[in-house]
Amino acid sequence: MRIAIASHIVLDSLQGSEGSVIYSPGGPPSYSGMTCRRFGFDVLLATKVGQDFPNEARQLFDYEKMPIQQRQIVNAPTTRFSIVSSDESRTMTLQAKCSQLVPADIENVRADCWLVSPVFDEIPSETLEAIKSNGGTKNFVMLDPQGYMRQADERGTISILERIDVDLNRIRAIKVDQQEMQALTGGLMGLDGMRALQSRGIEFVVSTHANEIHLLHKDTHYWAKLGKIDTPDSTGAGDIISAAFCCAYIKEKDPLWALCFGAGAVRAALETLQVGLKKIPSFSKIEENASYFYNTIGFKQLS
Repeated sequence: MRIAIASHIVLDSLQGSEGSVIYSPGGPPSYSGMTCRRFGFDVLLATKVGQDFPNEARQLFDYEKMPIQQRQIVNAPTTRFSIVSSDESRTMTLQAKCSQLVPADIENVRADCWLVSPVFDEIPSETLEAIKSNGGTKNFVMLDPQGYMRQADERGTISILERIDVDLNRIRAIKVDQQEMQALTGGLMGLDGMRALQSRGIEFVVSTHANEIHLLHKDTHYWAKLGKIDTPDSTGAGDIISAAFCCAYIKEKDPLWALCFGAGAVRAALETLQVGLKKIPSFSKIEENASYFYNTIGFKQLS
């Protein structure tokens, strides 16, 4: 199976609550891409980086068999974020922004499915339309709208928009947190928000809230309780959920198992207590956790 991931690779500066700082490649091509590799998928990246992208980072992507092509290295800086995490919050600052992806970057990508997860202003509407028109052999496009939510002031401080307008036509699956759900639905949350997204044609609505992952598919609401994990770094957790859900569904065609694998992957990642890409778990640990969640999942048939 081949999955294409549309998003910018970023260079993250990660500062934990204890004050130490590490520098790591990040963004969905990193977290989602490496998770997809654990599922045995070939990964194609629709991304751009600058001439400043470190050789050792490029070698990491080569090692993971997700090579960055020469045409994807452009004369603009690599997107960079500074992320400062505390016990209760996370502050992001945009330090640099790479060139946008354009439809020509999409049209020759041959994959079975797509995971679309912008980080900041790199997937304009015409590029999203090109992706939906090239939805792969499985006609499956999953969207994480995180990047559409972000705006930056002149100092690069990231704030979150209260309303966003994204054309969800031909999106099969979406992963949202509660802020993203509110922004897309005009203020709705929880099951009401999930049903509003479903009414716009989305087959699989995955939402995260308070250490739980929820799925609305057809007339069934499922949920998995992760429990609280005191982790030094949760960066990439949403990307890991999206990747695991997408890969598991494409392989198994079972939305319940896809939810369990999404929950299992993110719990396995956070349980490593590692920072940055070191938290990407093994498939065996993901599968072990997924089997646990399969036996504990909650569900309710909706009228």
